[in-house]
Amino acid sequence: MAQALTALLAGGDDRQVISFEVAGQEFCLDVGAVRELRGFTEPTPMPDSPPYVTGVINLRGTVMPVIDLRARLGFAGLDPAARPVIVVIEVRGECAGLMVDAVCDTYTVAPGDLTPPPAFSEYASDGVVSGVIKAGDKMIILLTPDTLLPQGLAAAA
Repeated sequence: MAQALTALLAGGDDRQVISFEVAGQEFCLDVGAVRELRGFTEPTPMPDSPPYVTGVINLRGTVMPVIDLRARLGFAGLDPAARPVIVVIEVRGECAGLMVDAVCDTYTVAPGDLTPPPAFSEYASDGVVSGVIKAGDKMIILLTPDTLLPQGLAAAA
């Protein structure tokens, strides 16, 4: 994804992203990483999982991990009254579900609308954040699917 960010910043092509809400803030992913959007299915907890993995679900015969994006990004837990959505992503041939509060919109991002993440951000240094998109009067955080789904997480599930 770092190459994609470099291409966008260097005057590459427009890119499509899908945005979603997590803890009252808007984030997005490149649509190329998104396989589908699903209603919430209660995950089956897995022992010895990272704290942000809520468990696994069955997606048409494939067992895949579900990552609570609130926990993965360091926000407080999900509001028990909320009805989350699962954004299914595919990274390195592995699928995982990202539990988000709501799906918002799709955007076409021009190269000039994307800036690198601030250097002080912990998530910028570990690669979770690819950049910041200026969309009118709001800012949308572009996430990096490769770092949201650690290597081998789906295989371990």
